[in-house]
Amino acid sequence: MYSISNINTQNNNLFASFKLNDAHGTATNSKPNSGYRVRTYNREISNADKTKAFLGSAIGTALPLLLMIKKQKIKNPLKLKYGMWDMVGVSASSIAGGVSFGLINEEKSVQKNRLKEGFFQFLNAAIPTWVVGGAISLCENSEKHNTKTFKFLSVIGGLLVGMYGSAAIANLITDPKDKYPDRKLTPKDALANIDDGIGALALAKIPMLDKLNISGILPLIYTACGYRAGKSN
Repeated sequence: MYSISNINTQNNNLFASFKLNDAHGTATNSKPNSGYRVRTYNREISNADKTKAFLGSAIGTALPLLLMIKKQKIKNPLKLKYGMWDMVGVSASSIAGGVSFGLINEEKSVQKNRLKEGFFQFLNAAIPTWVVGGAISLCENSEKHNTKTFKFLSVIGGLLVGMYGSAAIANLITDPKDKYPDRKLTPKDALANIDDGIGALALAKIPMLDKLNISGILPLIYTACGYRAGKSN
């Protein structure tokens, strides 16, 4: 099911260990002659893949939200208050749901890829949140740095450190012998992780942004995160 080939990694920055398919669904490789092996998969993402991933992710997002609504004793889910562990829990549940449904009736090769993608997505959601949460906590416990400016800088810095750190950890764990090219973060990847940024800003509780209630759209973004993981090939 996989084709083994070589690839030059010096100019390949976008998730180098996973190749893009051409219009016919056949994996392509235009950079030969390097020491890395690259796994490619020749099956396009079907509507069934997308449906399973969406249903699983939506259910996985809804369950922790229902528990939060009950705990906070509110009726409007848009008024939910998220702490750091709430964000980690909802994102983990949405990813677990999307991946779990995505594994149904699939070959082992596809299941393995989706499990790895789910692991990567979870680290990419959780680690930046932890880093930002710690940085904001330091700001709030400092008389000098407990300002909107330092909190905002903490969010930006925490996201950068967390995203690159999570990618490094995911590469190390999923490929400990370094047989395949590492996944590289690019601006496109950063856009795909907008959920981290919005979650971090909600966690920072910057007055102007807090009034916009940006945390209200977190469930939709976490659902999208689980959906991406659940339909990945």
